[in-house]
Amino acid sequence: MVVFITIMMMLFSSVIFSETAEEEPRFFCGTVDTITEEQRAGRKLFNANCASCHKLDKDDMTGPALRGVKFDSLSLHEYLSSKKHQPTFPQLSIEQINEILKYTKD
Repeated sequence: MVVFITIMMMLFSSVIFSETAEEEPRFFCGTVDTITEEQRAGRKLFNANCASCHKLDKDDMTGPALRGVKFDSLSLHEYLSSKKHQPTFPQLSIEQINEILKYTKD
């Protein structure tokens, strides 16, 4: 009986604490997704590559806030691939950086 209860508890906890495979967050009553469809890809790239050091509106992170940065995608690609920015992000294409810029625009 103890083994059965232990197995049931393990199964139940794995269901509760498992991560879902959803791309987008689920919204609950009172929440609104305010970004456009065009900005969704940029948000995903931003969260995967930038959000550990930068936020859109807060300057209390390692890096500055990035909402409304005044870069074009080619200049930002060159900057992120250079040693001026640490860590470097040479794997990001110009198209991906353009998606990030769409997300961070005013």
